[in-house]
Amino acid sequence: MPNVSGGPRRRSKASWILGIPIAAAVVWGVYASYAPPPVGPMGEVMAPDEDVLTAQIVNSGIGILRNARLKNGDGVYRRDAHAKNHGCALADFSVTERLEEPFRQGVFAGRKYQAWVRFSSGNEGANSDWKPDARGMAIKVLGVPGTKLLEGEQDAQTQDFLMIDNPVFFIRNVEEYARLTKFQGEGSQFGYFFEGKNPFKWRLREFRLGLGILNVDMPLPKALPATEFHSMSAYKLGPRNNVKFMTKPVACKAGGDVASRWVSWSRNGLGDDLRDSLKADAACFDLMMQMQVPGKNMPVEDTTVRWSRNDSPFVTVARVELKKQDIKPQMDNGFCENLSFTPWHALPEHRPVGGLNRVRKAVYQNISRYRRCMNGMFYGEPLNDGSPKFGSKPCSALAPVPEAGESKTAAGGS
Repeated sequence: MPNVSGGPRRRSKASWILGIPIAAAVVWGVYASYAPPPVGPMGEVMAPDEDVLTAQIVNSGIGILRNARLKNGDGVYRRDAHAKNHGCALADFSVTERLEEPFRQGVFAGRKYQAWVRFSSGNEGANSDWKPDARGMAIKVLGVPGTKLLEGEQDAQTQDFLMIDNPVFFIRNVEEYARLTKFQGEGSQFGYFFEGKNPFKWRLREFRLGLGILNVDMPLPKALPATEFHSMSAYKLGPRNNVKFMTKPVACKAGGDVASRWVSWSRNGLGDDLRDSLKADAACFDLMMQMQVPGKNMPVEDTTVRWSRNDSPFVTVARVELKKQDIKPQMDNGFCENLSFTPWHALPEHRPVGGLNRVRKAVYQNISRYRRCMNGMFYGEPLNDGSPKFGSKPCSALAPVPEAGESKTAAGGS
């Protein structure tokens, strides 16, 4: 019988017509999440309101600390990021022999140092290691002579390198970083990405990159001694060159093996595995450097752009050997938690560049002071001899940042 009413056909046609904008939105969403940003300047460019935005980011960061303290319920002020501490280990930091001249700058003009290496997870909470998250590796080289960049700590004899297990960040500039931390300070984890009801204004590329940083595609957490870590942002190498860093797991001895990538099933499996691994044997990383090449898309302001290894391969500049050791004592006495890292604990030859790094200068120093002082800890850098002790005195969260070395009293971190 003929369809005299036309109902089913009309409904089918209407559904098809309504499906066009939905399909278009899906196609646009996929394109927007993968479309690269326009090529920008390769040098530093500072926004005129960057100081105001940085102050907003500091205030938001303190709000994140307070929210995390209430959420965890133990009264401890933790870092606003990389709060979960998997452990810190003493290491030998050995500069590559016969390193070529362009790379022999700053700390790489030396030979051998000791260093503390801290491993962490990126979230502000102490989550299970089986929850998707970024993993961090921070290296604090000890006994580095020379005047440093950080105000109030110019006499500190440390050089820091900060890295995570992803080569790019998901925020392009300081303005966007301020918007992100505003939402985070208000307790909203997704408000920045999906602001408003118009999907064409959502930040889909940033969301995709953020998921990559959280390792959502990795079903199992990867053992820390078997993980690559990247600086994401750029740094000076002497007066003319810009570089990025990474660490690559390597065998400590010729013919040896890299640590296994698998961890235990516990919520603290990464830290348990790290402790057991280092009690059994040393673990090694090669610290590598990638030079910016003129004329290539290798910006310092936009950390969402990955520098191509084809344009500029990484060069090994140092070996970081985590000694065979028991890391439990420095975890138990609070030393690891009391360590503070910033890319501005640096010689001028390694000055951090780009908007993300300029923000980190104020944010890391202020939040570190607030967190450590509110916890009744000590402010300052560890002693040069590699002992798990600090060379400075207690501080007040509201007092000016104390100068490194103003007190020679060694104090523990708990």
